[in-house]
Amino acid sequence: MKLHLLLLTTFFSTSLMAYDQVYVDRLLKTKVCHHCGLSEADLSGKDLHAADMSEANLKKINLADANLQGAWFTHSRMQDANLSGADLSAALMDYTLLNGANLSNTNLSRTTLNFSDLTDADLTGATLEDTSLRGVLFCNTTMPDGEINNSGCEK
Repeated sequence: MKLHLLLLTTFFSTSLMAYDQVYVDRLLKTKVCHHCGLSEADLSGKDLHAADMSEANLKKINLADANLQGAWFTHSRMQDANLSGADLSAALMDYTLLNGANLSNTNLSRTTLNFSDLTDADLTGATLEDTSLRGVLFCNTTMPDGEINNSGCEK
């Protein structure tokens, strides 16, 4: 019985890892991973400009120093993501959950973040030139100048 459980556990954990790798491979090849699961994937430094990762599960993904110019993240879940030093200029990030995300030193110029959640996010040193921030939720958010923005916290 114990051997049977061990084999099942090994099979399912291997399958889950391979399943995620399928998404990573597809994204790197086609730059499309709409509705996919890339939680905790390490894509730091990758060239993913104009990639479509809309409605994807990207929790704890590592996209540090990645080229994400013009990428689509609409309705994606990016809680605790590492986007430090990434180039997200002209990206589309409407309705994106970025709770706890590290966006330090990120280029967000001309990015659309409308109605996104930046609760507990770190934007220290980020560039926000011509960034659309309509309806963004700021709560315990560290802004580019190091100030904490609590304007969206529930009272």
